[in-house]
Amino acid sequence: MSSAVSRAPGARPTLARVLADLTSSIHKWLAAELVPGTEIGSDPPALLNGIQRRPRRAGLLNLFLFAVTEDLDGLPAAPVRVRDGNGRVIGSSAPTRSYHLSYLVTAWAADTTEELDLLGSVIAAHAEQDCLTGEHLQGALRPLESALPVRLGWMPNAGNADLWGALGLPMRTALVLTVTAPALPRRLRQAAPPVRSLELEVHDLSPGPAAEDAPDSAPVSRRRWERTTITEH
Repeated sequence: MSSAVSRAPGARPTLARVLADLTSSIHKWLAAELVPGTEIGSDPPALLNGIQRRPRRAGLLNLFLFAVTEDLDGLPAAPVRVRDGNGRVIGSSAPTRSYHLSYLVTAWAADTTEELDLLGSVIAAHAEQDCLTGEHLQGALRPLESALPVRLGWMPNAGNADLWGALGLPMRTALVLTVTAPALPRRLRQAAPPVRSLELEVHDLSPGPAAEDAPDSAPVSRRRWERTTITEH
């Protein structure tokens, strides 16, 4: 039997929006810590590798999203019941899932010293505040009630040793920045309609006269009524 599916009420961050909105949130977090005029981008490093040195004080900090890994810690095994304002179950939804989003942070400036200064600004921002709070969250992430943790130099599967080789680029000084964000299910599976009536049938289970008179017949249960219990949730 198929169940009806509808949109869950309210603004809920889905994975499709998390990717774009989280990147915008990181941009806002870092913008306050960087030298005025610094550009923040999200391009693949290969697009930046051939550019000439940028004019002084017009550096570029680039955050390239290169890995998305599901956070399996604490994931509920069963669907989540959704209740209305009166506490009545109106349906269920898939468990809320969280994902680790890992960014390769590179700096492009007039010289190596300025590039290191840009990366140092990221480290300083993280040391000051290691999470994204409501003042930074953008788009569908704004309704979140909890901050999103930010980690530097860490990623779930620590398999970035050959990342530069996979990108086809020579190694350069860079940081790995990982943010953990939820992606809430958008669809609500409606509960079955409430029970409006109950129909009970009662049968006499006592044996007939012929069975009672048979000499070799096995003992027959004398239970006369069968009780059925129905429990509603």
